[in-house]
Amino acid sequence: MAYIDKKYKLEDLYVGMNISNKEQLGDIYDVWIILVKNNNGEGYTIGFIGEETNVESDKLFSQGNKVCPVYNDSMELEGDIYYEE
Repeated sequence: MAYIDKKYKLEDLYVGMNISNKEQLGDIYDVWIILVKNNNGEGYTIGFIGEETNVESDKLFSQGNKVCPVYNDSMELEGDIYYEE
């Protein structure tokens, strides 16, 4: 039987937390989570959590890190297409 990584909720997360893969964040919507790839090549460390990106999140990109932004849009859950007029 294959091991399935734990799915996290927003209230479980904190900056500096290690996770094994970004799919663990698949049930969190409308929040930016910026992951930094760990130096050993396994897993990620959470570098930022917020509703909007800002100077703090931008700094992670400029430090030469391998960065993986995660944003799950709740609008995709509804399956409808919305157009701005």
